[in-house]
Amino acid sequence: MSTTNAHSCKTRWVSPEDVFNLPLYEHHLVIDIRQNEEYLRGHIVSAVSYPSPSRECTEKERETTLFDFVRSYVEQYARPENPNPVVIYGDDRLETQSHAEWLSTKLCTLKNDRKRIVAYDRSRSDEEHGYDGFEFFCETLADATNEIWVLDGGYEGFQSQYLFLGSRVVPLNASCLSQLGITHVIVSDRQEIEWEEFGGIQVLRCAVRDVDSERMAPCWTSCVEFIEGARRSGGRVMVMLHGRSRSASVVMAYLVRTTAGLSVELAWELLTSKCWHLIDRALVYYDQLKVWSEEEVGLSSARAIADQKGTGDHLETGVATTTTTGCV
Repeated sequence: MSTTNAHSCKTRWVSPEDVFNLPLYEHHLVIDIRQNEEYLRGHIVSAVSYPSPSRECTEKERETTLFDFVRSYVEQYARPENPNPVVIYGDDRLETQSHAEWLSTKLCTLKNDRKRIVAYDRSRSDEEHGYDGFEFFCETLADATNEIWVLDGGYEGFQSQYLFLGSRVVPLNASCLSQLGITHVIVSDRQEIEWEEFGGIQVLRCAVRDVDSERMAPCWTSCVEFIEGARRSGGRVMVMLHGRSRSASVVMAYLVRTTAGLSVELAWELLTSKCWHLIDRALVYYDQLKVWSEEEVGLSSARAIADQKGTGDHLETGVATTTTTGCV
C-alpha cells in the first residue's frame, strides 16, 4: 500500500476491504472516474461520477472539468456527510490510474491552496444562493479531510468480494442490497422485516433469538452451506443476523469450516483485522464456536477417511485457501 503526501493531506492506495469497511451509507465522497456508461452499469454505493477527461485536454481544461464537477456536486448534495476519507476508484487501465493520481493531487491542492488551481475563478460564484459552491466544497475539505483513498484494483477489485458482515445501518430492501451487489442474505426469523422487500434476493432465515443462551450450532451449519453455495454460483452474501456481533459469529464459523487449519482464535483475529467496526467478543458465542469447530473438524476428518475408502459417502466441504470478507 503506497502513500504520498501533499501538505497535511495524505493519499493512500487501499484495498477493497478498506473501502468495504467504510460506512458507505453515511455518504462518504466516493468518486467513480470510469466513463459514464460504465458507471451506469454498476458502481459503489453513494459514488458519484466524474469521468476521466480526454488525454488531449490541456491542464487548464482538466482543472476546469474538476471545477465544474465540484460545483455540480455541491448543487446536488451540498457537502459530503462524511468527508474523510475521500475515495477515488476507476479500473485497471493505466490512463485511468494516472487520472486517479492526478485527481488525488488536485483534491489535496483544493484542501490546502485552491488558488493554485489555474481554473479557479471567484467570479463564477452562485449569486442566487449567496455563496460560492466551489469555496464551500474546498472549505469542507480543509476542515475535515485528512486522507484521499485510491482503490487498488478499481471497481473490479471491489466486486470480487463475496462475503459481507452487515449492520443495522444497511437498509434491508432489494434496491439497496442490489446496489451493493448482494444476491443472498442471512437473517433471523425473529427480526422485524418486510419480506416482500426482498424481491430477487435469496434469503436464509435462521430460527435463532438475540440472546446469549441461544444454541447456534444448527444455524452455523446451515449458514456455511448457504454461503458456500452462493460463492460457487458467483453470488455475494450479506450476514445480518440481528446485530453486527451476532452476525460475526456466522462469518467466523464459515472461516473455520472452510479454511484448513484455521482456529476460532485466528478467525477472530482475521475478522477484526478486516472489520474495524466494533465487534463485541462477548456476543459472538465464542465458547460455542470452539465446541462447534472441534465437532466440525472431527466430521470433516471422518468424511475424508470415508472418501479415501471409496464408500461413496463423500460430502464436498468447499475448503478454501483464502476467504475475503468485508463490512458495510
